[in-house]
Amino acid sequence: MIINIIKNMRAQFVNEAYGQKDLVRMQDIKTKAAGNHDKEISLATTQAKIIQDAGKAQARAEAAEKVFGSGSDISQIFHERAVELGGSHVIGKASKQVLAPVTGPVEKGQKIERKFKTQYLLPSERLGAAAPEIGQAKTGGGGFTRDRGDVFRSMGIGRFSTPPEVGGKRLSDASILPLGRVNFGTGESPYFNVYDTYDGTAEIWKDRSGNFKVVFTSGDKPLAKLKDYRDFRHDQTWQKMGQWIMVDYVPVKEMKELIRVYGGSLPGYTYK
Repeated sequence: MIINIIKNMRAQFVNEAYGQKDLVRMQDIKTKAAGNHDKEISLATTQAKIIQDAGKAQARAEAAEKVFGSGSDISQIFHERAVELGGSHVIGKASKQVLAPVTGPVEKGQKIERKFKTQYLLPSERLGAAAPEIGQAKTGGGGFTRDRGDVFRSMGIGRFSTPPEVGGKRLSDASILPLGRVNFGTGESPYFNVYDTYDGTAEIWKDRSGNFKVVFTSGDKPLAKLKDYRDFRHDQTWQKMGQWIMVDYVPVKEMKELIRVYGGSLPGYTYK
C-alpha cells in the first residue's frame, strides 16, 4: 500500500529540468570566460555541438537560464541545439552525474582544476580536530577529496568554535522505509524527488561494514546526535538492518554539500 502511494508520488515529483552537472557546466562557462561575453558564446557553442541528445541539450538550456538569466543568448544556443536534435517540443533530461566546478579561468593548454566549494559546513566539519573520528568519509564526487587543510578547523576556533553536540548513546530501535539510491545533485530516488518531498533533515549514518546511508526526517532537526547509535528495522517486513552510528546531518535544502564528502549518492531511507 505504502509502496504504491510512493510510486504514484514519483510521477508528480520527478521531472527535474536540469541536474547538478548541467548547472555546473554552465557555471564553468561563466568562470572560464571571466566576464568576456564573446568567450562565453564561444564556449557554449563548442559545448552545444558536442551534445548528441536533445533532452540533455534542453537541460543545459534551462540550467543556463539559472546561471545567465532569463532569455540569455547562452541558453538560446543550447535550446537551438535541442530543437536541431529533437524538434520544438523537447523536454529537458537532467544529467544524473555530479561534477565539481572549475576553480577559475585557465589559459589554453592549462590543466583545469575542479573543487567543490563549501557554502555550508557540515556538522562533522565543524567538530574541529575531532572531525576525522566522525564518519571517516570516503572520497566523493568523482575523485574530489575532502579538504582537511583549514588551520582553524584543527584549532577549533572561528567558524569551528561552536561544534555540534556529540552524543554517543544507544537510542531506541527505529523503523525506516527504503527509498532506493538518492542522488544528492538532482534529489531523485526510484520513488520520488526528495527536494520536492522533504523540507526536513538528511541524516548520514554508517553501518558496521563502513557503508554510509542517508535517512530523511520530516523535522528541521536530526533525531539523533553525532556518534549516537541505534538498530534499524524495515518498516514493512520488520527485518533487522543492523546497528548504525550517526556521523553527519544537513538540512535537505543543503543536501548538495554532501557530495564533496560522501559522493554523489547514497542508499536512502525515511523514518516511519
